[in-house]
Amino acid sequence: MLEQQVYGLVYDYVGAWNRHDADGLGCLYADDALYEDLRLGATLHGRAAIRAQLRGVFAGCSDAVLALGAEPLAAGDRAYFEWLMTGNGDGHARELRGVSVMLVEDGRIVRQTDYSHSVAAVRTAGAADVGITTAVAAVDDNVAWGE
Repeated sequence: MLEQQVYGLVYDYVGAWNRHDADGLGCLYADDALYEDLRLGATLHGRAAIRAQLRGVFAGCSDAVLALGAEPLAAGDRAYFEWLMTGNGDGHARELRGVSVMLVEDGRIVRQTDYSHSVAAVRTAGAADVGITTAVAAVDDNVAWGE
């Protein structure tokens, strides 16, 4: 049953993102949640900081859309999902492709780490399209978030 709750949380997250509902997204996080964006080198502590960041994202890119790249994977209290964010924040079409990893406790996100790259930057560099392959071993001895 826990995995079904984690799946539901991912779909609630994507829905709130696409409505640009920073308050609704904020409610999905625990009060003391930790959010990391490894591409930007940003770490946010707490629901209020995460909510404020989301408000800034939506204000700067009012047409941002988040699409799932594949069916999310839930393994116990963890969620893993591929996504593509598109938008025209500065008047130029942008694509950001990534993977989010979430740890969920008591129905709330307590930790989220985003791994992403700009699709245009990869193409501009002359690299072939980069495919994301997500492999997760859903076993009890899986490496866990430093717990």
